[in-house]
Amino acid sequence: MALITSFAVLLATALFALVSAAFGHRLLRLLGIEFSAAAEQLLFSIALGVICIEILLFPVQLLNHIRAGVAGALLLAVAVGSREFAAILKKLGHCRSRAFNGSRTQRNLLILLTLVVALEGFAAMAPLTGSDALHYHFTAPLLVLHSGFHANFFLSHSFFSGQSHLLILAGLALGGSQLAMGFLFLGGVLAAGAGCCLARRWVSLEWSTIVALLFLLTPVVIWQISTAGAPDLWMAFFATMSVMAIARSAEWLSIPMAILAGALAGAIAGAKYTGCIVAASIAVAYFLENRSIRRVAIFFLSALCAGIWPYARNFAWTGDPFFPFLLSRISPGTINAFALASYRADTGASTQKGFWQVLGSPVFAGIDPLHAGLWQFLGPIVLVFFPFLFFTLRKTPAWRAALTIWIVSALSIGATSGMTRFLLPVLPIALAAVMAGAARAVSAGLRPLRFVTLATIGFFCTLGGAGVLVYLRSPLSAAVGLTSKENYLRQRAPEYQAVEFVNQILAKPEPEGNTLVFLRHVFYLRVPFLYGNPAASWAIDPSRYKTPEEWMELFREQNVRWVVRSPEFPSEIAAPLDQLEAQGKLIAIARAEVADFQGMRISEERMTVPIAILKFVP
Repeated sequence: MALITSFAVLLATALFALVSAAFGHRLLRLLGIEFSAAAEQLLFSIALGVICIEILLFPVQLLNHIRAGVAGALLLAVAVGSREFAAILKKLGHCRSRAFNGSRTQRNLLILLTLVVALEGFAAMAPLTGSDALHYHFTAPLLVLHSGFHANFFLSHSFFSGQSHLLILAGLALGGSQLAMGFLFLGGVLAAGAGCCLARRWVSLEWSTIVALLFLLTPVVIWQISTAGAPDLWMAFFATMSVMAIARSAEWLSIPMAILAGALAGAIAGAKYTGCIVAASIAVAYFLENRSIRRVAIFFLSALCAGIWPYARNFAWTGDPFFPFLLSRISPGTINAFALASYRADTGASTQKGFWQVLGSPVFAGIDPLHAGLWQFLGPIVLVFFPFLFFTLRKTPAWRAALTIWIVSALSIGATSGMTRFLLPVLPIALAAVMAGAARAVSAGLRPLRFVTLATIGFFCTLGGAGVLVYLRSPLSAAVGLTSKENYLRQRAPEYQAVEFVNQILAKPEPEGNTLVFLRHVFYLRVPFLYGNPAASWAIDPSRYKTPEEWMELFREQNVRWVVRSPEFPSEIAAPLDQLEAQGKLIAIARAEVADFQGMRISEERMTVPIAILKFVP
């Protein structure tokens, strides 16, 4: 049954892609845009269709019946694109025929690529276990679905949710977390396709297929496309399509292309805060190729229409569109200095960046030692083949746009954050560019150079393939039904056994009341809760809650009836809560010991953690 369900969800994901393509194709027709290459037309259609669906989904959050609103938005997309389905299917058939009618090497590469996509797709169908996804990527949309659209200063990472999170909301509304993961997986597949399409401008079909394969076998992509539960790969898709849009705009010099390029930039800016850096680099690249004030103005207007919505939401709720990073200048008296420092440290913004670390960002050579892990590893391919670029660069709009977006984005992100995984949006662009150089090196005829180049690519693909099989063995087992959902979550989801215990004790018919929790991974909680860890909760400021009386007042205001401690209260706020327990205001009603991960999950080391549920007695 699990295998059938996973297959059905992947089919539903493909149907969503088809609907988006038809919707976007219709919009491109209305703009008068037609690309001669079928693959390019399909990718731009899906990109524009998804951007417009995200815009439609934003006001849906304001409705009392969000599920019906999501269904209505998708039905509207179907209605608008209904006349385009035949054209989309015809172009798909053309792309398939052209891809498989190539050389034997090309067919073998496509078979390998299809196998990798299938493995990663089924792995994405496993129950959700990504740490940030369990904390806010999926939790924030789920809370909107259940309790409406409002500011949540307890789960303050919800302010970081962008336009692409609306795809998660749509998936949760229509089919649950599996469908939402399918939509995120789709973004990764499209990013690989966009990298392939960009590379096709410079190299043969075989080499462009290798670009897609290398992208999908990069460790950070394997993690993002399968189990992470984060929408960053959609940024990679939009950024790569921006290169092609700017190249076309330089050729056509038309207002519709300005609209399309601006929409892509806006979609990236609307995805997350660091997306604004990538969008700014796209704006620079567009300006370099289009010196028309009118077209540049249209570009910026289109970008605002596509990506302003999360910032408008944050401004309406807090007065800070980039909450909380501008609040110290806008409203210093409302700052939670402890949480702000934690956010800056978590994103790498508070770490001093060295010159060589920033300089290594475009080739993905820097690793933040404070956030070390596979999710920071984008592979050595760009670094190894970077010198080949100097033998293949041309003075063309595509090359200028690719280098501007890639280099400017990477240097800016490296200087402001230093977290390598934030460079993911420009990875397909970088791979397409350096593999164009590698292809030229191979065709130069020098045997040693040809051997080293092909051996390096083969070695990376072998290691990446082994990584897919090793890292994804557990999620694949769950996705096809070899491991039950509960057993998989107990084995792979952080803090799941603690959450299970809370649900078992408190998810019963009881008088209304909230549960204050300090567990980070709250997606599977089935009780009304408030997140209370001051490191990631703007509402819990250690400087404001120093006494038991201040905590009791908070409990009364927020209707808190239960408090979950596991294993101890956070040290910054522990003293007054311990006093409440000593005074009999917090009474333990249930205790247990649960298993959880010790350190990084990939090490699979576990430890026993005590957990207690306390009842607040006013």
